[in-house]
Amino acid sequence: MKRTAAILVTTIVGIATLSGCGGGGDPYCDAVEKNKNTLNTFGQKRTDAAYAKYATVFGSIGKKAPASIKKDWTTLSTVTTGIINAQKKAGVKLEDMTDSAKVKKLSAAQLKELNTAYKTFNDTKDERNAVVKNVLQKCDIKLK
Repeated sequence: MKRTAAILVTTIVGIATLSGCGGGGDPYCDAVEKNKNTLNTFGQKRTDAAYAKYATVFGSIGKKAPASIKKDWTTLSTVTTGIINAQKKAGVKLEDMTDSAKVKKLSAAQLKELNTAYKTFNDTKDERNAVVKNVLQKCDIKLK
């Protein structure tokens, strides 16, 4: 009877230990892994739809991120959304910014607002580096 109880306790402890590690379980790392392709192709597609997706991904990962890195993910989501909002307000899609005829029609005020959004976005190098470093350290996932 004592032997059966010892085997049962060992089995329960073993199952509890195994269920707590590996194969998922960390919502943050799971979210990064799920969105790894989008994260690794960030900026390759310069369209309203692509940037909306990037902003959504940053926001969803940020909600699951540890407190120490949450602000960086949230900032990335906010500035990426800022690009989309500035494009909408100017009445031109991000993908049309290479069309000189469409850009030429924009007012100085619209161009200034777009440039402000782009500058704010480009000023997030520290945040981008921080999330890449954190994901590697915490999740053992290497982002490009």
